[in-house]
Amino acid sequence: MGGWLLAGLRRQPGPMIGTLAAAATAATLAIAAFGVAGAHSPSPLGRLASADVVVAADTQLRVTIGTGDSASTQTAPRQAYGGVPARLANQLARVPGVASAVGETGFADGTVQPGMVDLIAVKADPGVSASTLAQRIKAGLHGGAGYTIATGAARADLANLGLAIEVANGQALGGAVIPMLIVTALFALAATTALSVDLRRRRFALLRAVGATRGQVHRAVLAEQALLAVGGGLLGYLPGTVLGALGVRALVAHGMLPAGSSAASSPWFAVLACMINLAVCVLSALMAARRASRTSPARAIREVHAERTRPNPVRVILGLAAGAGVVVLGVLALHQNGPGAEAAMALPLLMVGMAAVALLGPVLVTAAAAVVRPLADTGPAARLALASIRRLPRRTASAVIPIAMAVGMTGAIAFFNTSVAHATANQSTQAVTAGHVLSGSGLDDQVLTEARDLPGVCAAVGITALNIGVTDPDLKFLGGEAVSAGQIDQVLDLGVADGRLSGLKPGQIAISTMEASSGVMGVHVGARITVYLPDGTPYRATVSTIYQRSLALGDLLIPASVADGHTGAPARYGQILVRGGSQRELAALAAAHPGARLASQAVYNAEVAQNTGQNSFGDIVILGVIAALAAVTMINALVVSTVERRGQVRLLFRIGATTRQLAGAFRWQALFVTVVGIVAGAAVCAGALIGLDRAVTGSAVPYIPAAPAALIVTGVAALTFGTMMTSFAAISRRPAQHKDDLRETAG
Repeated sequence: MGGWLLAGLRRQPGPMIGTLAAAATAATLAIAAFGVAGAHSPSPLGRLASADVVVAADTQLRVTIGTGDSASTQTAPRQAYGGVPARLANQLARVPGVASAVGETGFADGTVQPGMVDLIAVKADPGVSASTLAQRIKAGLHGGAGYTIATGAARADLANLGLAIEVANGQALGGAVIPMLIVTALFALAATTALSVDLRRRRFALLRAVGATRGQVHRAVLAEQALLAVGGGLLGYLPGTVLGALGVRALVAHGMLPAGSSAASSPWFAVLACMINLAVCVLSALMAARRASRTSPARAIREVHAERTRPNPVRVILGLAAGAGVVVLGVLALHQNGPGAEAAMALPLLMVGMAAVALLGPVLVTAAAAVVRPLADTGPAARLALASIRRLPRRTASAVIPIAMAVGMTGAIAFFNTSVAHATANQSTQAVTAGHVLSGSGLDDQVLTEARDLPGVCAAVGITALNIGVTDPDLKFLGGEAVSAGQIDQVLDLGVADGRLSGLKPGQIAISTMEASSGVMGVHVGARITVYLPDGTPYRATVSTIYQRSLALGDLLIPASVADGHTGAPARYGQILVRGGSQRELAALAAAHPGARLASQAVYNAEVAQNTGQNSFGDIVILGVIAALAAVTMINALVVSTVERRGQVRLLFRIGATTRQLAGAFRWQALFVTVVGIVAGAAVCAGALIGLDRAVTGSAVPYIPAAPAALIVTGVAALTFGTMMTSFAAISRRPAQHKDDLRETAG
């Protein structure tokens, strides 16, 4: 069996090299993902360096969701210090072994309510260990329920709650991105593995014809794929480690991980990558290996001279099932009760669509070849190319599928991002009806009152961004706004779908249609819900308004008076929206308060659009990695499928074909696979985008700028033509003798 492997590598190295490259790529991404997911973030102790034990309110918000046997407790990092009573310091000072206990405030420039402090810094008496003292303090606090009692390195987590939040945000990004990247990489690896085995199916069949048993062929194929999987996993370790470090550095630069964070690195990551590769390669090769080992010797002799043009019935049935799944998911998405449930259907729709294209690739190629058959009359190059496509539909499909995957995946991410950015800019223009916007620092209630008192001012409302905890149905913090009292509908038009938004009183809350829909929060006007302020304080409120334009201002609006004292920051507004008044008097008001500045509605909308672009970094990371993976997979598949035709090319040279004719035929084939792949990928991309955009932006028509679309199409076309023509140039060099031409054509 080892001799077969070595002989196959010498005679037909392309498929093995292609599988090894795909396995190394998948391992690189997996190892990089492990490194980002396990990134270490240093936490400086700062003012708490001299404290042996630190006592604070529980830094985790804990909420029980569900009832009875289905009840579960979920946690999320609090966005601000919950605060502990200042008198707790005196209580802790009486614990045996405590030298001093001092209340500390002002961490991260935050504020707490009167009579409260952020935390208590405790110093131990000489000879008393920090762990012993922590146990005594815990016992004195009746088990420590509701408190965080930290020693050692854990104290740093209390010195700056923002670090824990940034780490949680980075982990949330990793949780959303890493599975998609790994699944995409493994999908590409599975396709390449199946192609590698299928290209040599006739060679394996010939082994059966000369006496090899089914078991020998089967074991040879699986052993080969196992070796390639492990080799790819080992080759991907160093590039994956470097890529993970670069990824963490990029996340730090964009504020998505704390400064000084470093990627995790361990040789065990290579072991995990090898195990993942091994499972995918072996499972992908099982079907092809079984088919090759079960081929009868007589059939093997027949297939030496001609590849079977009809696709495998099992593959067609599975493809039709996937196609039916696309239709069913599409119909379900259009009939979902609410945008939240509709958005949840987008990713399954995209993945099932890609599976349908992969399984029905040969059928798609055959149908497309029939459509363009009249082009055969344009010349011998086109005739030769189309004849090859009709006779080798599976091999042509192996080039079409990675192109469709590249277009589908990158298009879905890129154009969803552009659609959201476009909708955000439009919603901001429609939502903010105030003529002027005061922004900057120092915007408190006094500035708001002065703005309202200016001549000609019809309404002035202060807003400030904050994170609010919700259960939708999982516990998480969402972006929203705290809104001052006043005539909100005079400065904001949020597209009210139900209720009124003339003002928000304590005990009321406004929610976006996305969050209010079934499958998310599932609420309606008049419903009573509980949300959680940044410091974890529960806020029980009645839904007074459900609105549509949430992209610019967030999914939740609460009264600013309710949030005061619970955000960890002074009572300030991020913006004051003013309707009416003169430009001169408002500018004078801004000049009278250092840090404040005046902007028009147009300038404010431009700032919103700019911030939206900056916040899309996570999507850009996903897009870049998937685009790179798709490009590697596409080039790999094109090289393998093209190089494996060298025997046919040399045979055509021997019977009189010219280099110009064959180069023209390859250009026609490159054009064919490019167009078919782009059309198939665009169809899958459109199916996912329509439902997702309709749910998030309210429009079923995605916003597709010409420049990014042209870049994707041009990039795919350039890679396809460049790879195929470069491969043709490599295999079209004609040596003096062609002893192996007929044998290479056969196998």
